[in-house]
Amino acid sequence: MKKIIFVGLLIIVVSKSWAQQSSCAQTLRLATSTYEQGRLHELEGILANCIQNTENGFTKEERVAAYKLLTQAYIYLEEPTKADDTMLKLLETDHYFEVNKEVDPAEFVALYNTFRTREIYRIGAKLGINATQPNVVNTVSSVELSNDSKYKYGIAILFGGTVDVPLKNDKMTLHGELLYLQRKFELNLTVERGLSADGKQLSNAFQGFETQNWVSIPLTYEYKLMEKKFNPYIGAGVSIDYLINAQMKGERIRTAVTSVQATTFDFKSLREKINISALVTAGIKSKVSGGYFVAEVRYIYGITNVNSPSTSYSNQQATWEQGYADPVFKLSSLAVSGSYLINIFNPKKKNIMTRK
Repeated sequence: MKKIIFVGLLIIVVSKSWAQQSSCAQTLRLATSTYEQGRLHELEGILANCIQNTENGFTKEERVAAYKLLTQAYIYLEEPTKADDTMLKLLETDHYFEVNKEVDPAEFVALYNTFRTREIYRIGAKLGINATQPNVVNTVSSVELSNDSKYKYGIAILFGGTVDVPLKNDKMTLHGELLYLQRKFELNLTVERGLSADGKQLSNAFQGFETQNWVSIPLTYEYKLMEKKFNPYIGAGVSIDYLINAQMKGERIRTAVTSVQATTFDFKSLREKINISALVTAGIKSKVSGGYFVAEVRYIYGITNVNSPSTSYSNQQATWEQGYADPVFKLSSLAVSGSYLINIFNPKKKNIMTRK
């Protein structure tokens, strides 16, 4: 019995909701006919009930059409304050509303142009990977190295939040990020230590894998190359990074000796806390739903040194046990990332001095 009552009540509620929506659709048709007949004073009363009913009144599309009718009516009735009010409500209902200059009255188009209709900023999230390799500025060693000694790039992750601030010119954007940035690279050092009894070359090899974690704040100026489906852009800027930690896992391998010495070194105290880099970017911004999907390639060139000559031999364990001394270097990275940005709107009447 209870189930029957519940189903009955549900049917009544749904029926009333459908009836209300159907009635409001009829109301909009009546208002449109009234507008076309020139009885503009009647529109406000006809539309009032369905506009005020936010739950079971107009659908979004119907509400936009109703506000458009009212705005045009107030323009012709020479009631500019009411026309501004309904235009603002229209833009708050549909942030992506655009006028049709071929069909819409010139007065309506002119009023629309007095409002800020573009997004004021975009916020989103980014995820990507980067390949980092040191640029050695000053080679430092505790032993005589062979020509086989070199750095190799490593792959690491990056993720965080992003924000876009479009400028007055739609082609230009200020872009900022707050990222967790990981950098990895590999170091291979080889020291020749003479010949064995049978004439074979003997050597000591040090293989180090350094991982650095940073909080990164990149700031870039972007320029849209063309207004196409994918909106290609280029950009340039600077990145300021703060070091969280740095560790190196090192292995020392000796030819003709089976044992391998593996140790983890804490290098945070040997690294500069602040790192500054220049960067250039290229990417695409494709409109998806209420925002943009962004795919980007970024090259980051280190401006400041990550360490200094004064700390090259500071880690005594690395120097004397593994034969490693810390060379002075900068970091350069190539990053590939994807992000999604949501448009944030705040439509309002433009200041007279800022109107184009």
